[in-house]
Amino acid sequence: MARPRRQEARRDQLVEAASRAIAARGLAGLRLKHIADEAGITIGSVLYYYPNVEDLLTEVHQRALEVFYWDRVRATEHVSDPAARLRVAVSQGVPDERETPTWQVIYELHAAAARNPVHAALLARLWEREVDLYEGILSEGAGAGAFELRGGAREIAETVVALEDAFDLHLTSNNSAVSRDNAIARILAYLDLATDSQISVPSPVARGPRRSAQRSRQRHSAGR
Repeated sequence: MARPRRQEARRDQLVEAASRAIAARGLAGLRLKHIADEAGITIGSVLYYYPNVEDLLTEVHQRALEVFYWDRVRATEHVSDPAARLRVAVSQGVPDERETPTWQVIYELHAAAARNPVHAALLARLWEREVDLYEGILSEGAGAGAFELRGGAREIAETVVALEDAFDLHLTSNNSAVSRDNAIARILAYLDLATDSQISVPSPVARGPRRSAQRSRQRHSAGR
């Protein structure tokens, strides 16, 4: 029984090593030697456990998606307020640290979906799970009277996931014109409209000038 456990541990080590190598070099620049170096073993040892390197990349992709998805579920499942749950879900869906390997791995291997049906299936599965997550929060919020949805719950959920993916692509690509805070704000602003409620929480600083301008107009009108 010890041998299977050692093999499983070695496979785990190789999945983690391949994840680091992909995050550091990208999929296009990845070589078998990079994975072996990250794992501290020989190329022959890598091939012993994964004769087909594509099988290793599939495991890397699948594990990254599982980590990403279940982190989102755990972050939202104990939040009772529907608006707060949406804010947490959005925050979890937009990269916080660009150096985190999970994000880079996901987007590098998502790109492989155009040429590989296995990666395409993993991408589609993540999409469905994320949409289901948002649809559930939206439906529960509408049922509790917290939201008045301006469309179907699934339609809104699909739009939110698409917005996240679009912003995430720019963030993981180091587009300096896009910031995480701005991405989250834009997604929450859409949810404000889609739920006819205040999902976003404007800061007092942002609200202040508008109130001041309104009071100024009121004084001006009173003077006339």
